[in-house]
Amino acid sequence: MTAIEIMIAIEIMTAISVTGYLFHLEEHVLSFISMIVFSKLIIFHFIMEYFDRKNSKQKIIQIWKE
Repeated sequence: MTAIEIMIAIEIMTAISVTGYLFHLEEHVLSFISMIVFSKLIIFHFIMEYFDRKNSKQKIIQIWKE
């Protein structure tokens, strides 16, 4: 497991915990807002990881062709 994957896992656990705790406190508006904010952050990390892996594969292919 790489450092990025561990960071994403920690962010997901934090997002679920914060959103769940706010929902438990019956702060439905705040839990909804936190769910939106954390989901955008998590989606951003998955997109960045996808493009990072895509670029690294292209670099490997270029090195292999040389």
